[in-house]
Amino acid sequence: MYLDKIKQFLKKLNIKTLVFVYILLMSVTPIIPRLTSMYLTTYFYMIVVTVSVLFTFFSCGLDRIKEYVVYLLPFIVYEMAAMLVSNNPDVLLAGYQVLLFLLPVCIGFYLATHRFFVDFFAVFLILAVCVTCMTTIIGCIAHPDAARVLATTKTSQDPLAILYEMQNIGGYGFVYSTVLLYPFVILAYKMKKLHPLFVIILTAILAFMTIQAEYTFAILLMMLSSLLFFVRRDIPVKKFFIMLAGFVLVVLLFRATIAAILTYIGNALDNQAMVEKINAAFLGTDSVEGFDDDRGALYLLSIQVFLKNPLFGTMFMSHKPHNGGHSFILDNLAMYGLFGAALMIFMYRALFKLFIRPMKDKPGYAFVVWAFIQPIILSSINTGMWLQNFCLYTPIFLCAIYGSEVYLNVVRPQPKPAIPVNVLKRKDY
Repeated sequence: MYLDKIKQFLKKLNIKTLVFVYILLMSVTPIIPRLTSMYLTTYFYMIVVTVSVLFTFFSCGLDRIKEYVVYLLPFIVYEMAAMLVSNNPDVLLAGYQVLLFLLPVCIGFYLATHRFFVDFFAVFLILAVCVTCMTTIIGCIAHPDAARVLATTKTSQDPLAILYEMQNIGGYGFVYSTVLLYPFVILAYKMKKLHPLFVIILTAILAFMTIQAEYTFAILLMMLSSLLFFVRRDIPVKKFFIMLAGFVLVVLLFRATIAAILTYIGNALDNQAMVEKINAAFLGTDSVEGFDDDRGALYLLSIQVFLKNPLFGTMFMSHKPHNGGHSFILDNLAMYGLFGAALMIFMYRALFKLFIRPMKDKPGYAFVVWAFIQPIILSSINTGMWLQNFCLYTPIFLCAIYGSEVYLNVVRPQPKPAIPVNVLKRKDY
């Protein structure tokens, strides 16, 4: 019996599977991109990205190609606008950056419209994340502030960046993308897909990693998602958000008490940086993410640039004024104006329609919606759109939780005939 299972497993380990494993490792583990750059050069991954994007197009059936193009369109237009703003003279590099942006979007469509090795990818992704969490914890203990230093290095060839990435220490992207996965851990527990012991272990690893990494918003997001443990899995979405709004109100009213409790925990863990950031987040004693930056002023700067150029932002200006640079959403408003706002709405709408709406009638739908809204909240107060979370990790974990056919079983709306049915049925006498 075991021999048959091994044979079936090996049959599924085709070139497609291995390439996707490599792409996941490039997204999750800092050491793999560094080793790729050092020994295989960036051009190797450029080829992998190009082939993968083309594969998703060629594997798309004729009945899906229109849906695929409509889904991709806002992302392509957004990248064209970004190319116009950056005015990069290196056409090859600019094209590669477009493909890197589109890669998770394209693979996500493939995952939602094809059968794939769900159990293997889910287990592999969890293991890769856990290993990187452990190496990040060890690295941050040995090198305090390592995770934060990785977010501030000027170039990829910075000696500290090379040192930390070779030790597989996760930086800004890894820490936040991992925290954004936490609702799926709780959903898997609620759906009885994950043993309570594993939930405790995963929660402990994630909590310790976020504390050691010293990213305040990551700690706050994890605390907020932990409330899902006390919520029924079949809670209506509307009621869930009313409850969430109530919690936010309680936090605002009792923020001094909460700050005192968290400060006590930070002192017990001998993490002074955590204590300072908690006081900054809850009491407003300083800026939140970096004490050399006033986040509020930077957000306001992006808003002011947008208000001065509301239609197309600074997109067509030869001299582009500086924006805040600390909010994906506000910076897009500053750079692209209402045109950029429309693009963001269409991009998020496409992601919701493809990955989230099919779960509408499933238990735990409110948890799924929260997992979708979390990255948008993060994008409003920090940089990045978190497409890996939306397009790669979400379909893998939702298929693992609800079944591998959860997307394929969605009933697609019937196409409307070009000629009204009553006209087609009418007979001339």
